Amino acid sequence: MNYTLYKIIIYLFVFSYFNLAFTQEDDFLEEIKLATQLAESVLNSETNNEREIANEQLKLILLKIVSEKKSYLHEFEKIEHISILQPKDKKFKIISWFLPYTDGTYKYFGIIQKCNKRGKKCQIYLLEDQITLSQDYLQKTIQHDEWYGCLYYDVIPIKIGKENYYTLLGWDGHNFQTSKKIIDVLKIVKKQDPFFGASIFNNDNKRLVIEYASKYPISLKYDPKLEYIVFDHLEPIDEISINNFSIYATNLSYDVLKKTKFGWILEKEIYLNNQK
Repeated sequence: MNYTLYKIIIYLFVFSYFNLAFTQEDDFLEEIKLATQLAESVLNSETNNEREIANEQLKLILLKIVSEKKSYLHEFEKIEHISILQPKDKKFKIISWFLPYTDGTYKYFGIIQKCNKRGKKCQIYLLEDQITLSQDYLQKTIQHDEWYGCLYYDVIPIKIGKENYYTLLGWDGHNFQTSKKIIDVLKIVKKQDPFFGASIFNNDNKRLVIEYASKYPISLKYDPKLEYIVFDHLEPIDEISINNFSIYATNLSYDVLKKTKFGWILEKEIYLNNQK
């Protein structure tokens, strides 16, 4: 083959390869941009019907995004109104978002993307809220297809023996009267579907649900220095209406979950200013 012709063929092959790669990257970024726009419509459209239509489109575009191999290793910048969490060991990504209704209630959606380390082989699980997370579910394992629904905003890995667990912090707006903060556990096992809930708390529950008056917001967050999950201690304002969560508010003390090699140890009504 003529040497000049050979160089031209090589050039055209390389050019076509990189042009295709750049085109695919542009398409991927456009899909992320579209997801952001749809999420905005889900929150701010005037009617419930418009919000539901935008949400169906959002669900489809997010499923398309996570079905692409590059999505697993892609470092997503913040997509407004959508939570995307991935632990340091990159065992999974969990995406969650909510559809607010004009009556003050919410519907939640999510996606779990479970892949091998290189992200070449992935399984996708769609989450839609199916149950109301009441006190009856505190000691039950919940499968991904019977999810309760919330917006997850933090993931904290914890290792107990040889087992890895992923503690999730979440929020559920519930309704005008009460809201909920949720401390749950996601278990990722090879050749099994992911599920929620595990007996890694010292109170025999598989998760914690903190319900409180919506007009009195509370804090629930992880302190990486102390290795504590810290949240406001709640009690009824009138001090007698037990389980009437619409009047539950903080008493200015805190409850904490301490991270240990045995799991999370719950301690109640402490004052963190005394911690060294």
